[in-house]
Amino acid sequence: MKLQRLDWCKGAQNLIPLIATGRLRSEFTEPFIYGTYLEAWWRCLKLSKEFTQSCRTGIFTSKAAYETFRIFGPLEDLNFKDWWITKGHEYFSGSITTLQVTLFVKKKEADLFSVSVNAFQDVSSQLAGQEFGFWLDQISLLNANDGLLSEAPLAWPIFKSRISYEVISQLLGILEIYERIIRNAPNTKLWQIGEQLRLNPKAMPKHSDFPKETEEKHRRMGQTVSSYLIKGKGLVDNAYKGAFPKYSN
Repeated sequence: MKLQRLDWCKGAQNLIPLIATGRLRSEFTEPFIYGTYLEAWWRCLKLSKEFTQSCRTGIFTSKAAYETFRIFGPLEDLNFKDWWITKGHEYFSGSITTLQVTLFVKKKEADLFSVSVNAFQDVSSQLAGQEFGFWLDQISLLNANDGLLSEAPLAWPIFKSRISYEVISQLLGILEIYERIIRNAPNTKLWQIGEQLRLNPKAMPKHSDFPKETEEKHRRMGQTVSSYLIKGKGLVDNAYKGAFPKYSN
């Protein structure tokens, strides 16, 4: 089951005339992209050294990696807003529609799924029919394989994974901080980073701890940081390979 973000529809009614006449522009659609899986996907690619190198050389390790480049383009010198304005909206704004998919459920008993949508009063039946067909296609793609956004990129406005956006954002934030610290202070220990970020409250040392207790807490905090980094790097590596969101191979 995948349920869209409940705040997605805010302000969407103002876009109806633009959608109906095919006049969506980046400045109108930009407010809808933040806090979504599309932003998390972009951040993964931005963090991927392999993706950056491939964009520079034009050499990609797989067809899926090249397809990711084709729809995102090079990201090295762009922030998220500038990417949307110069490149992202050309492809991804096509899935900003007047119909709001509120729920779709895959049936366990049969090869079927049900879809619930909301439509504003002034949406024509012709436009609603076209958009419903679009969402059926996207949902079919999601249900056909592993349910990854990379299998149906235009489903980003309604996509929800077992790996939540909030978890992905946290992991990428930790990875960004780790790489920045290690670049400037390569001898920094993982537990030191974990303590700065308070990633494991139970492993935070106290003044009353004995040396062995402190050592054990350092070990546990280091393990916590390592676990977060493994998952974050897995997301980044798989995003380059054309699989998002996915932790491991």
